[in-house]
Amino acid sequence: MHSLLPDKILLRDINVSSTVTSIDKCPPITQEMTMREMIGKEGEKRLSEIGMEKMMVSMGHQSSGALTLWNYPSWMRNLVAHDMDGEDRPDPVDMAALEIYRDRERGVARYNEFRRNLLMIPISKWEDLTDDKEVIKALREVYGDDNEKLDLLVGLHAEKKIKGFAISETAFFIFLLIASR
Repeated sequence: MHSLLPDKILLRDINVSSTVTSIDKCPPITQEMTMREMIGKEGEKRLSEIGMEKMMVSMGHQSSGALTLWNYPSWMRNLVAHDMDGEDRPDPVDMAALEIYRDRERGVARYNEFRRNLLMIPISKWEDLTDDKEVIKALREVYGDDNEKLDLLVGLHAEKKIKGFAISETAFFIFLLIASR
């Protein structure tokens, strides 16, 4: 879900939000901040200065990113992680690579196995997953022709979206399972 995060946040004027009556109108933007400025000890200070109400109103009026390949927030690709005290750790982390690594380490089912577990039809070739030639080329470079090795997170982001929806068929199945509970 990190693909939903923006690279910058557009802070809105909450003092005029109560006077905005049309659903098409948003409170005016007062400031633009990068998400990198919102993490760590300095980020905590900024957030307390901004205030939770202004942050929530601002986020509520900002579009999220798309759940698709090559849309991972750039600030999370070279993230300086913090320890329990909020101090910087010595080496930056690529969260996109770390998420795939952690899935593999924890034994999260690969894409096809995950679909089988949901009683969905697995893919037998990359063209079953997507029509995007650039994506197919990249998948072949990483996984060769063995679609059984496709990582779940990569498959979910590469998968064709349902017409009129922002998510893929597999993600939709998960959404229905969770929503019905």
